[in-house]
Amino acid sequence: PRLNRLTGIHPFNCEAPLSVLREHGFLTPASLHYVRNHGLCPKLFWHSHSIEISGLVDKPMRLTMAELVKLPKISVPVTLNCAGNRRKEQNLIQKGIGFHWGCAAASTVVWTGVPLHEVLKHVGIRSVEAGAAWINFASPKGEVSAGDGTYGASHARQVCMNPTRPCMLAFMMNGELLHPDHGYPVRLLMPGYIGGRMIKWVSTITVTKDEGNNHYHVYDNRVFPKHIAAREDATAENIWKDPAFTINDRNINSAIWSPAHCAKVKVSDATYTVRGYAYAGAGRPVHRVEVTLNNAQNWRPARIERFETPDEFGQCWCWVHWSVEIPISALAECGEFAVRAWDDSQNCQPERPTWNLMGMMNNPWFRVKVHSLGDEIWFEHPTQVDNRHSIDKNAPLNPQNEELHLLPNGNLASPGWMERMVADVQRVYAPGKPEDLDAQEGWEREKQHVGRRSRPEPSAVAQQESGCCLAGFQALLGRGSV
Repeated sequence: PRLNRLTGIHPFNCEAPLSVLREHGFLTPASLHYVRNHGLCPKLFWHSHSIEISGLVDKPMRLTMAELVKLPKISVPVTLNCAGNRRKEQNLIQKGIGFHWGCAAASTVVWTGVPLHEVLKHVGIRSVEAGAAWINFASPKGEVSAGDGTYGASHARQVCMNPTRPCMLAFMMNGELLHPDHGYPVRLLMPGYIGGRMIKWVSTITVTKDEGNNHYHVYDNRVFPKHIAAREDATAENIWKDPAFTINDRNINSAIWSPAHCAKVKVSDATYTVRGYAYAGAGRPVHRVEVTLNNAQNWRPARIERFETPDEFGQCWCWVHWSVEIPISALAECGEFAVRAWDDSQNCQPERPTWNLMGMMNNPWFRVKVHSLGDEIWFEHPTQVDNRHSIDKNAPLNPQNEELHLLPNGNLASPGWMERMVADVQRVYAPGKPEDLDAQEGWEREKQHVGRRSRPEPSAVAQQESGCCLAGFQALLGRGSV
């Protein structure tokens, strides 16, 4: 009952309230793990389910669950996330393909299963020279309505067989058999990938020379350029199968979960612990998280809490939690604070969102607004997806050790600052705008507020040295102001 339901009765898609997810720490109980279903949840049974394995293998077979669990097994903690995590921010810019996700479409579990390379060795996968280049996974027929009725994905052999990435057919989560909504009795687990590439209820595996063409493998999980504003645009440009737009490994991302949306605190000289999560893809560790209170003029380094030890190849598959102590008096004066994360290749979250048709891989700085209530302040996240403000007007809120700023009717004081300011958000970020050119456009205009604030008053020396670089730069700032 605590889960935020995102798509009504069917299919079942949900995420935990962010503060509830926060309070459970590193590992997420199955009952709070986000759920992404594209159709029916199949009714399968351990003793009767089997995986049909065929194609370029020496020993095609139906592998039962009893046979599967006799193969070598591993247990690995892995954070899963939906590629649509934080999609509501994108949908407020312009509604794309896909329902709203908040920032809780990420969860961490200890997964237990059989490594894919062991399964493929067991059935005698043929050599690359013999054409065995792609491994295709699919759910039972009838799960979804599009294509052939299966949800599938096609993965390169070198990824599935890579001994440094613990890809597996998983049958347990946190020491228990999978919950039906998470793939019981067996699912594909590809650490570092987005959740949409990890097939649940695996029923068939085929080894082929060419990449598979399952409907959901081709027509889902893509990040198209901003000008592709409809499915028809992608079809017209013939880019559905272009690998340049395919999502496999996730990107770096972070979010703030404390303070919660609409939480309020008394203004004082005490410190407040701003907290959140961060994750990266492809096994890359998160190396740095930092918070700004003045729109990137200064950054405060956060303390990173790591729960896993990098594997022998230096890889990490889980989120980190981070925190930074900030005086409440400073928060009261800042108007907005934001977080960004960096991975071990110095990849960093972008400052701005870039809209894409499917609203996927959204990872700009996570910004929280700060508002005054006299001797208190309250905090406003970019979006929220709680049940009270979507499917059930009588649903309870879920504060966790927080006092919330509410309206007289008991509702949250804000739907989120991006929704409150949606006209401005669309004016700045929406696709389809003409390519207007302006000779005054550029860095000077974008940062004019900083230039005005930091530019010293002209002195006699500066006036005498009007030809120097500093004076010229100041003059340029002045010409660029509006």
